[in-house]
Amino acid sequence: MTAPLAIGDDFGAFARALHVDLYLWQAEAFGQATAREAGRFRYRLAAISVPRGNGKSYAVALVALWRLFLGPPPQDVLSAALDFEGAKVVQDHAKAILRANPDLERQVEVQASSISVPSTGSRWTITSREHTASRGRHPTLICYDEVGWAQDDELFASLLAAQASVEDPQMLVTSTVGRRQSGPLASVKTLAEGGDPGVFWWHSSENLSPRVTPEFLERQRRILLPGQFAREHQNAWVDGADAFTGAAEVDAAMGAGWTERLEGAKGQSYVGFVDLGTVHDPTVIGVGHRDDHDGRIYVDRLLTYQGSREEPVQIATVEAAILELAGRFDLLRIRVESWQGLAVVQSLERLGLRVELYTPTAKSNAEEWPVLAQRLSARTLVLPPHARLREELLNLVYEVGPQGARVIDRGKVHQDHAVAVRGIVAALSIGRDPDDLGFSIGDWNGSRRQLLAMDFGEGHVQQERERQAQADRAVVAADAARRRAMDKSAWWYEGSETRVLRELGHSMQDNAEEEATE
Repeated sequence: MTAPLAIGDDFGAFARALHVDLYLWQAEAFGQATAREAGRFRYRLAAISVPRGNGKSYAVALVALWRLFLGPPPQDVLSAALDFEGAKVVQDHAKAILRANPDLERQVEVQASSISVPSTGSRWTITSREHTASRGRHPTLICYDEVGWAQDDELFASLLAAQASVEDPQMLVTSTVGRRQSGPLASVKTLAEGGDPGVFWWHSSENLSPRVTPEFLERQRRILLPGQFAREHQNAWVDGADAFTGAAEVDAAMGAGWTERLEGAKGQSYVGFVDLGTVHDPTVIGVGHRDDHDGRIYVDRLLTYQGSREEPVQIATVEAAILELAGRFDLLRIRVESWQGLAVVQSLERLGLRVELYTPTAKSNAEEWPVLAQRLSARTLVLPPHARLREELLNLVYEVGPQGARVIDRGKVHQDHAVAVRGIVAALSIGRDPDDLGFSIGDWNGSRRQLLAMDFGEGHVQQERERQAQADRAVVAADAARRRAMDKSAWWYEGSETRVLRELGHSMQDNAEEEATE
């Protein structure tokens, strides 16, 4: 394909020729990064860093097509990423651009992981961290996407070295900032800011795409942990980025002058949470409330019972403590977390207390931990000074997986008190009606319905309500089956946490979850 020299040396002109309307930031950032002087790239190494969803991968695809068609043939364009599927993302954008431009599409051969121009011998292929087939090649253009998340510098260094003998090369790296302020992306930033004339750096912490709306960002702020939101949507390196929370947030929560209460205030409703342990992990009982005037959540009591192999925590002791708290605080609901708590639940229910057995899942934890993190970050959680709780919170880190954020301990201190606070906060953060302060099935789903209403309209909300009602009925049926089984066996008495009972409970829960997902 022949073209005027202006287009061959001007990325913006190529975009206009294809009738591609770039965002202003794309035209500015990629126009500067790919600037050419005297028939050569001004920058051999260029990096562009913007928040998620702003269109960087699409612009990279356009750059790669520009060099594939208009660079001195034969061009060897290479796309790289952390994994093979990630490397295909940019090329998939390019294939869509080609389909919209039949004249160009007729000149190429498109395969699953390559685009080639037979008339010139130019080719565009992909590679990734787990593939080493790129060694021995000398690409004219390298497009390395999400380099900020690379665990090491090996692929970056290998690819950069491969261009040593290339006449007119460029490595273009794009990414959000990633977890660590080190590695390839940070190195490019340091070189450019240090005055290296062959290195270009362009960074923005603003969301510059009109598709990223304020409503979407606000929703993400509520869902993500603060460190996640800062990296993904503010494109900011965060100190201790994998930390669940920071010392400033915890100290602010504990520094409000609030102390533990021996009894509740008149007219105030409370919720309780029990994280049951017997030997290695302590049993922690928490009580909290939400102030209807300022919306802040207050943790009123944290009781700890530490057992040992010789003297495990007795169920009777836990029951007595809960009964005493129920006499001092107006407890609307008490959640007991652990299948070992089945005996406690049944016993306290018979005394007229509103007690629920709760078995945490990866999904429920991924939904509740961010609520606690947001409360700490927004300074809307008030805690009594508590050395063990502080240590636990500051030792929590999170990993991001398919089901969301997974919070784990990074030290020897387990998260028992933090779990109790998490349970209280999750209950009190959803719904202001006192009758809706419990730990029932629909708490988080109520918030999800609000999001559906914003995103999809009332028709989808009605479908979601019907689906959730079916799931609720399945779980209620399982609860009734558990109670019938307990009534027949009379195993609710102290010492009933036998292996058989736990297996019975797990089986019923599994059946309920299967019915809820059908």
